[in-house]
Amino acid sequence: ANVFIADGTHAFADADIPYKFQGMAEVAPVRIGRGSWLGTNVVVSPGVTIGEMVIVGANSVVTRDVPARSVVAGNPARVVKTWNAEHRVWEQPPS
Repeated sequence: ANVFIADGTHAFADADIPYKFQGMAEVAPVRIGRGSWLGTNVVVSPGVTIGEMVIVGANSVVTRDVPARSVVAGNPARVVKTWNAEHRVWEQPPS
């Protein structure tokens, strides 16, 4: 569904050399937990871990790790809901 998952970024050290010839600046694996769902047009940055049973809203840019059983959205993605297992409801995180 048009999701981009990046495990690396290009080096931009020299403006006189085309970027495609400058190699990689960072390479880091991306981990996506079991049962997680990424909406349309989501971008995931290198090194990010998305926990289990996470929902990532459409058009979000995930730049940091996402805790399990949460809903994230935005650019950059922020936690907008978390699962309260004791009460079995989705809750907004404390401000």
